[in-house]
Amino acid sequence: MEIMSDTFIARQAILDINLKTIGYELLFRDSLENVFRESLPEKATSKVILQNYILGNLADVCGGKLAFINFDEFTLLQNSPLLFNPKNIVVEIIETINISDELVFNVSQIHKKGYTIALDDYDFSSKWDIFFPYISIIKVDVEQVSYHQIEELKKRLLSTQSKIKIVAERVETNEQFQKLKTIEIDYYQGYFFHKPEIKSGTCVSPLKVNLIQLFLEAYKPHLDFDQLTKIISRDVTLVSGILKLVNSAAECGNIEIISIKQAITYLGTNKIKQYVAIISMSTLSSDRPSELFSESLVRAKMMELIAEEAPFNHIKEKAFLTGILSNLDAILNLPMQKIMMDYTFSQDIKLALSKQQGALSELLEMAKNYEVSDTGNVANLVNTHDIAESTLLNCYCESLKWTVNVI
Repeated sequence: MEIMSDTFIARQAILDINLKTIGYELLFRDSLENVFRESLPEKATSKVILQNYILGNLADVCGGKLAFINFDEFTLLQNSPLLFNPKNIVVEIIETINISDELVFNVSQIHKKGYTIALDDYDFSSKWDIFFPYISIIKVDVEQVSYHQIEELKKRLLSTQSKIKIVAERVETNEQFQKLKTIEIDYYQGYFFHKPEIKSGTCVSPLKVNLIQLFLEAYKPHLDFDQLTKIISRDVTLVSGILKLVNSAAECGNIEIISIKQAITYLGTNKIKQYVAIISMSTLSSDRPSELFSESLVRAKMMELIAEEAPFNHIKEKAFLTGILSNLDAILNLPMQKIMMDYTFSQDIKLALSKQQGALSELLEMAKNYEVSDTGNVANLVNTHDIAESTLLNCYCESLKWTVNVI
């Protein structure tokens, strides 16, 4: 039997019409090499579910939100969904299954036990109608079906007063998102929500300038606690946020915090750098999809953990900041090149974020490509730097746990 460290996992957010994350589709793989091995998707899913019993705690992986899990014909016939708490998962019936009386019966029993069931990659074939009494969600791939078909499905569900919700998958542009919103599609999934389109000509508000200044001040070689206090004191949101973070830190114990400077000083250099980055990014991204903030934190922590490895030890101090800044273009709605030109980040961070050059860029690419299971690029970087695949898995899982605690 394979050990847990030989199992890989990725996740993609599913959001509602207000861009609030309601869950994650979990993608399970044996290794980096077989992520896109088309002949084995069901085998890989079954292997992970049955041998490793969901890679630890779903709450750590999904932050307490729903886990959308693909189940193939074999795992449905084995009643594998019953291994999980029905409150935690959505059972996705994948499109490659062979429909049989036994399978339909199992699905009906899974539904009876309170599980939420979804049809994945729905192709509008009448053969799927037999599952309609048991499903709560239909997932449609916007690249594979027409907008008219999706609109007609929405009308059909409304006309029958059905409670079935629709998830639009592979939404990759703002145009697709806005068009789907007009017919009130319930949920959305796709690369657009990881990296929203950037519009030129946007200026940065004074509040956001203040937050970026806070970033830069916190990451100077020698901290000036008076200057940090001055910048934080300009904004009540920052004051509230930093005090909450400090008070919730385990290191603080029962110590009473009576001033901003005391809180900053008490945490010390290393802690304050990360906490400043977190509270600043949280405030900067408050008017953007929450997934951007969450993704930035996961990426930053993963980069920091990978940097414990020998090939990247020399950039460990800059790994976290580079990761958390990697979505700043989407958050500020500005090109990354302009952001890096306008602010005094260190040269290697600028090269990584604006020109995709240097060791920090390779570390960032490793984390980003792991998120979306881009097996080719990750495998090349893993081989180049001689980093074990199990190390990436452990770094990713630890980053998810850490982000849940921070948020």
